[in-house]
Amino acid sequence: MIVPNEDEAYHILAKALLEHAGDDIWDKLVLNTEIFNKMSRSEKIIYSSEKVVEEYRELSNDILLSEHDAAMYLKEHIYNLTGDRIWGLTFTLYPDGKFEIEYDYDKPEDYEETDELITGEEINKNFLK
Repeated sequence: MIVPNEDEAYHILAKALLEHAGDDIWDKLVLNTEIFNKMSRSEKIIYSSEKVVEEYRELSNDILLSEHDAAMYLKEHIYNLTGDRIWGLTFTLYPDGKFEIEYDYDKPEDYEETDELITGEEINKNFLK
């Protein structure tokens, strides 16, 4: 899916949270996303006055792929605007439709990002020397 703009990216993230919450009553929904080179990983949390739900819930592949595309769009968008790379985001949605978004600019300590692919043949050449 091609995300056309920042507003649509936010709409996609909100839709994923609402889908996750289902019929639960909530005070706020939080999406924490780690953003890597070509992948993202998210957790969703439901906060209500009754309980906090941090369980995995099955979502459709369409929702998950759209959520990933929105995160990748925001990574590129922020980089193009500021020159800074984001490594994560926290998207908080409230029942009145308002939301907050915080970007994480800190690269994970032990993460090494590369586009280079090392083939098995290249590895074997190094061992045969």
